[in-house]
Amino acid sequence: MLQRTLATLITTLALSFTATSAFASCIYEQPIKGENLQIGTMLTWSTSFEENNSMFIVEKSEDGVNFSGAGSVKAAGDTDEEKQYNYLDVMANSEKTMYRLKQVDFDGSFSFSDIVTITREFKNDFMVARMSSVTTTNLFEVTIDALKDGEMNYNVANLKGELMFEDNMLVANGLNDLSIDLTDQNEGIYKLNLEMDGEKETLVVKKVMDEITKKQNVASKDKGTDGRN
Repeated sequence: MLQRTLATLITTLALSFTATSAFASCIYEQPIKGENLQIGTMLTWSTSFEENNSMFIVEKSEDGVNFSGAGSVKAAGDTDEEKQYNYLDVMANSEKTMYRLKQVDFDGSFSFSDIVTITREFKNDFMVARMSSVTTTNLFEVTIDALKDGEMNYNVANLKGELMFEDNMLVANGLNDLSIDLTDQNEGIYKLNLEMDGEKETLVVKKVMDEITKKQNVASKDKGTDGRN
């Protein structure tokens, strides 16, 4: 009796799983493919038909067996027109990464796409996690997310390529804060260049004068010109 009950339960669960994963509705016009960029891996795919399609969950794996979610993209729902999709994986750090799509319907049904393998061509050992406003009167603050310990070189140059100053810092695996002081620089646009082990990142910063300084300069100029306040 117990064996019969267990057999019935296993059969019920198997049928339930089959029903859950078999009726997800999506026809791919272009299967998932990827391109390795300096900032990560760009995944693209397209569909020619969708019905009750809620979302695509992007899953990735290093061994092709154990997959984990990397992110999700909202789907079109119901359509018979071609739809283009993309997803940028900025945490593509392994030499080889396998990706697949888990297409999920509004009722919870799902199906998996084919698997694509992407080989890393560019280094991606650090990224800019946060930064303050790119328009500043003095300080520009950046948080670097490093994936390994190392030494980072950085410099600030104007648009002509003239070097304003340069320095270096030791970074540890994790978040590292960097503060750039532009107080002594003239108004204008500057480039903050970051480099570690051949990997480079460039940020654009605009230095402006604060309103108090501007008013003082204008008042001083007027007074010196005609002698009146």
